[in-house]
Amino acid sequence: MKHALKITTLFFVLLVSCVFLTGCTDNSSASAGTTATTEPTVTPAGALYSAGDVVKSASGSAGTGWLVISFDPATDAYTRALIYQKSDGSWGYRMNTKTETSDRKVMEKVYTVRITQVSVSSVPVGTVTATPTYASVTTSATGSATTTTTVTTTTTVAKKPQFTAIIPEKADAGTTVSITDLVGSYFQSGATVVLAHTGSPNITATDVVLGSSSHITCKFVIPSDATTGTWDIIITNPDGQFVKYGNYFEIHASTSTTASTTASTSGTVGVTSIDPPSIIMSSISDWVGPLTIYTTTNIQNGATVTLIKGDKTITGTSGPISASLKSMSCSFVIPEGSRGQWDVKLTNPDGTYGIKSAAFTVS
Repeated sequence: MKHALKITTLFFVLLVSCVFLTGCTDNSSASAGTTATTEPTVTPAGALYSAGDVVKSASGSAGTGWLVISFDPATDAYTRALIYQKSDGSWGYRMNTKTETSDRKVMEKVYTVRITQVSVSSVPVGTVTATPTYASVTTSATGSATTTTTVTTTTTVAKKPQFTAIIPEKADAGTTVSITDLVGSYFQSGATVVLAHTGSPNITATDVVLGSSSHITCKFVIPSDATTGTWDIIITNPDGQFVKYGNYFEIHASTSTTASTTASTSGTVGVTSIDPPSIIMSSISDWVGPLTIYTTTNIQNGATVTLIKGDKTITGTSGPISASLKSMSCSFVIPEGSRGQWDVKLTNPDGTYGIKSAAFTVS
C-alpha cells in the first residue's frame, strides 16, 4: 500500500512539472512571436542639406556647385544659387544675385556630394580676380642672413562702375566732341562709353583712354540727324558690369544746319514760319498743342498742315484761317520719341503746297 502511494505521488509531481514546463515554453514562443512582428517607429526624413552647404553631382564639372541659400519645410523645397570656386581652390563666389527653387527630393537625388559648408552672407557676388601680394621673410642660412620672398594670393571682387560727371556735357548735332574728363569710379581698361536715346541708334565713343579707375577720355561723333534733347550715358566694363545715368548729356540742333536751311523753302505756297518754332517734350506724355502757320500766299479753306522728319509724318487738325488768309492755326499730337527737327508742309485743297525745312524743333 505504501509502495503504491509513493508511485502515485511521484507520478503527480512529474505531471505538475510537465504542465509547468509546457506553460513556460508557450509563453516564450509567444514573446518571440510578438517581438518578430512589431514594426519599428519611422521618423519622417528632414532636409539633408542646410543653408551654406555647397553641393554638386558626382559627375558635375569642377569649379561649379550649388550653394544652399535656405530650405522651406512648407513647400519641401530648397532655394539655391550657383557658386564658383576661387583660384585658390576655396569656395567661393557668385556671379550674380540670381537664385532658384528646387524640390528637395530632386535636389538630394541629383546633387549627392556635399563639398563644404560656408556662410551664405560671406559669399561675394561679382567677378572674382586674383591679385598677388608679396611678403618678405628673413631666414638664416649657414650663419648669414638671406631674404626669401613668399607670394600669397588674395581674392577681390570687381565692383560695378560708377558715374559722377562728364566734361563737356553737351554737343551740337553734326559735330565731333572731345570728352576731356569722364569722372566716376571702378573703371576698367577696355571699358566702353555709349550715349543712348529711346528710338535712336546708340552713339558709341571712340578713342577711349583709361587715365585711371576714376577718369576716362574719349570722343563722340554726333550724327547731323541725331535726336536733340538729353541722352543717357552708359559705361560698361569688360566684365559686363555697367552703370547707366539717364538724361544727362545734351545734344542740340546743328547750328550749321539751321543756318543753311533757314531760307530753304519749296512749293508755290510761301511758308515763312511756325509759332512756336520749338517745344520741349515731357518725359512721360505726348505733347498736345496748337501751332500757327504763317505764309506769304493765301491759304485756302480746307488746307492741311503736316510735320515731316525722314519717313515719319504727323498730320495736324486744321483750325481757323486769319482774315488776311496769311496764317492758320492747327493742333498736333506729338508722341514721345519724336525729338529732332521737322519740316513743315502746308497743302491747299487744289494741290498747291509750301514746305519750310527744319522749321520746327522738338527737344
